[in-house]
Amino acid sequence: MPPFDSTHVSKLIIWMVIFAWPIGLTLAWIWRRRWLERYERLGESTSEEMLAELEKAWATRRSLLIRTPTEYLPFVFERIREVVDSGFEDKQMLSLLERIDYHRPYEVRQAVFPVEVKGRTVDLHLKWSRDEGDRIRLRVTAAPAIIRALREQKKKIPKVAMAD
Repeated sequence: MPPFDSTHVSKLIIWMVIFAWPIGLTLAWIWRRRWLERYERLGESTSEEMLAELEKAWATRRSLLIRTPTEYLPFVFERIREVVDSGFEDKQMLSLLERIDYHRPYEVRQAVFPVEVKGRTVDLHLKWSRDEGDRIRLRVTAAPAIIRALREQKKKIPKVAMAD
């Protein structure tokens, strides 16, 4: 009689399956648990990152209303560009001026530009409408540094040009 006949081989395979099945399930459960823990840890942030995100989300913003003819808008936008570190480039400014220029009276339009001021990223929110006298009513919501600069620029716009 040979040492391993077909009945012995089949019994051996059955016993291997009986022992390997729970071991395989246990290893699969451990692997899945570790993978889920690692996956959940990917979304975690350090306390410094969380505070920076909160500071960015709750950045102080101010608003200013400027009424001006369209020919003074390039000076207003140029003043914004002087204060902004990055984010409101020539291409964006020219595109915005073109949008305002082709704008029909009494329609309200708006644009938002992410800009960097003093190392902080904030939104520059512009909302405008035009009357039939070709005057623009521009509301700017932005960081306090931009609003202070625009208040100075607003004083330089002739009062006759701002009259309603």
